[in-house]
Amino acid sequence: MSNPSFKSCVIVTCFSESQPGYLDFSYRIQSLFKHYQVTILSQDVLSQPELLVHGVHYQALGRRSGKFGWLSYLWKCASVIRTLKPDLAVLLHSGAAPVSLLIGKIPSCLYWNEHPTNLNHYPENFSPVRHALAGATHWLVFLGARHANLVMPIGEEHRDDLLENGCSSERVRMIYMGVADTFSGCGVKEGDRHGKPLELIYVGTVNAPRGRDVMLEGMAEVMLARIDAHLTIVGAWEDQLSYCRTKIAQLGIERHVRVLGRVTGNEIPRLLASADIGICLWEDKLWWRFNPPTKLFEYLAAGLPVLASDIRTHKRYIEDWKNGFIFEYSAKGLARAIAELAINQEKLPKMKSIAFNSGQQYLWSKIEPDFIDAVKKVENS
Repeated sequence: MSNPSFKSCVIVTCFSESQPGYLDFSYRIQSLFKHYQVTILSQDVLSQPELLVHGVHYQALGRRSGKFGWLSYLWKCASVIRTLKPDLAVLLHSGAAPVSLLIGKIPSCLYWNEHPTNLNHYPENFSPVRHALAGATHWLVFLGARHANLVMPIGEEHRDDLLENGCSSERVRMIYMGVADTFSGCGVKEGDRHGKPLELIYVGTVNAPRGRDVMLEGMAEVMLARIDAHLTIVGAWEDQLSYCRTKIAQLGIERHVRVLGRVTGNEIPRLLASADIGICLWEDKLWWRFNPPTKLFEYLAAGLPVLASDIRTHKRYIEDWKNGFIFEYSAKGLARAIAELAINQEKLPKMKSIAFNSGQQYLWSKIEPDFIDAVKKVENS
């Protein structure tokens, strides 16, 4: 439990109802709890094990749909902060950025984990009103970032974009998402691989924009090419499980693919331990050119080479035949890459070693001191 002599901190969360993961938020909540009396504000009552810390005070303010619901929630958060007058406000999501505009002189730190275009997409069809509203939302989020005392982007693309959008370089400090030490080396295995199938794993949201069909159809191509490979997909909701099972049956790849439901973050290292390669794949959408995926760093820290689609947030961290392999985002592109890796399995041990070494810098135990140092400087400024 926090020491009552600690200063106070209010954390504002901004989770979607289909939030894919919570570990990066969990690391920061637990770190702040070591130094502050913590109150966490949320839309829904938080029940995820990763977010529950004994001694933290939780306050759910209710959820309403749409952008007006989002603005209403931010206003409520700001009202609570103004009432509590904490020593520090930590806005634990890009979507919470506008709160910094509403809390007066209370210092604020902003965790910048999503590009504004992913919070509100521009319409694909002609719609001037919706386009204008989306643009206004993006402007408001960037305005909140410019007003925060500290902005902590999770990657280089986010950092550069914040600077281009008017954030002061003195207030921007890049801090990676982080990976728990329990991931470190869990995917590094010794022994002869001769005669064993190539074990692939994907952990994350299971939908079309994140490559669901590319993976399934890619594995069908792999089967037709008689490549001995197996894919485990982890993280599907019930409707996604149903879709995948139907698709797998249609493609006739039941022996090559299994799909698991949602698991807690603490269960992921055990699943990675049975894999040879981790998969990261995204459509080339504007917002994903800024957001490096959590799974990429988890794979690397675990010692798994990363099979990643051709998008800049993957290419910054992955190098062919070193710590992974970049492939064209298509079923055939994925199948070709899997075939290359299967044919050259003798290279896997060295790739695993390089992946492991390149991933150690992302361990939360190494990042946490920088995070706390940055926060403390804001509190004491």
